[in-house]
Amino acid sequence: MSTKRRPVSAKRAAAIAAAAELLAGRRFARRLYGTIAILAVLAGGLTVANLSKLPHPNSTSALARSATPAAFALYTLHRDTGKDNTGLKKPDTILGTSLAGSDQGTVIVSAPRIQEYAALPSALAVVTLNDDNTSSLEIIPLTGGPPTLVPLPGLGTVANLHAAGSKHLIGFTFTASSGTGQYWKSLFVYDVDNPSSGLRAIQGINGPVSAADWRFVPGGATLVAQTDDQSMFIIDALETGKVSPLGAHAGILGFVPGTDELAVADAALKKGIDPPRYSTINVTTGTLTTLTLPGAFVPDAANGVTTTAGQPLVLDASGQYAQVVRKYDGGKETSLVNLTDKNGSRTLYQPDATWSRILDTCVSPARDYLAVETAAPRYAGDQYPVLPEPTPIRTDLVDVKSGTVLKSVPGFLPNWCG
Repeated sequence: MSTKRRPVSAKRAAAIAAAAELLAGRRFARRLYGTIAILAVLAGGLTVANLSKLPHPNSTSALARSATPAAFALYTLHRDTGKDNTGLKKPDTILGTSLAGSDQGTVIVSAPRIQEYAALPSALAVVTLNDDNTSSLEIIPLTGGPPTLVPLPGLGTVANLHAAGSKHLIGFTFTASSGTGQYWKSLFVYDVDNPSSGLRAIQGINGPVSAADWRFVPGGATLVAQTDDQSMFIIDALETGKVSPLGAHAGILGFVPGTDELAVADAALKKGIDPPRYSTINVTTGTLTTLTLPGAFVPDAANGVTTTAGQPLVLDASGQYAQVVRKYDGGKETSLVNLTDKNGSRTLYQPDATWSRILDTCVSPARDYLAVETAAPRYAGDQYPVLPEPTPIRTDLVDVKSGTVLKSVPGFLPNWCG
């Protein structure tokens, strides 16, 4: 279940931690930015010899130019590890799809390697990987046309990209590749509609924020950030000094749809015996309320069968929630999604045997569908340094009331989870 991304899932959190060991040994990317202002931002540690090796655009828009942004109900990222007739890796694509029909999506953006993306009303923010695994961050207009490169603080890795849907802000963490420690998961925001304003470093109580996880508050320009010591803060992204502590919590589950309530998780009082504890924090008042989730699954192991559960995905203010349950028996994994409300718990969805591994899930803005990422029981990893994923992978759109699969589309990272 999502604690990410979007709430970050346990799967993705572990993958990111493992990938951190791979972030050293970068070479400079290729292209010189064209203005003195941008060079001033990037100049730390650069020499005349390597100024021509800065991050560069990798993406290509597949949209025809139009005065009106293309509109899709859902986006997914499809990574392609196959090779073309010349032996080169096939490009990755971001697909847009409607909820109706059986189409497999329209290609919006392609690039050799796409790490992640975030959707705004009129653009996609896309993180691509350069040849040396450093990051480029590009803004792709949904009206067609070439990408715009976002000037990063230097050479390094972008992660945890999110967008403020009602605004024109994106945010991300940045870790420098030089090993100087100047930037380590440093949190930045960027106004897509006002690129001349440049990046804005998010300031906490004690200076720049290094975020283990974070989210935009729905409908505004504030954000919630969690640091490595599990401390959480609500911060105004545009005005320095507006910081309020929210206490220490083990994980961010995400905002309860339609509310100002942030769902958070804490460890069980007795590890391995008690279930995890959950609460909601009203980000307007700071009020902490215990979140009672009847029927929350407790991990179990007996007779060689191990059963685990993902974090609950709270669907509404009544406490209805979805939860992924995984069973491991003799090396074989089966997964399902349980839906629990005041009337009890039931199995909402179980994928067929050829796609039996449920990886993550999130809810649509109207709370009528779940986007469920599934993979084959036996798969190969795509070996990306950040957000590595199984291949192949697909996203099923599941009706929350009936459990019916509306359609399946290639890829993962549905924008509903952002």
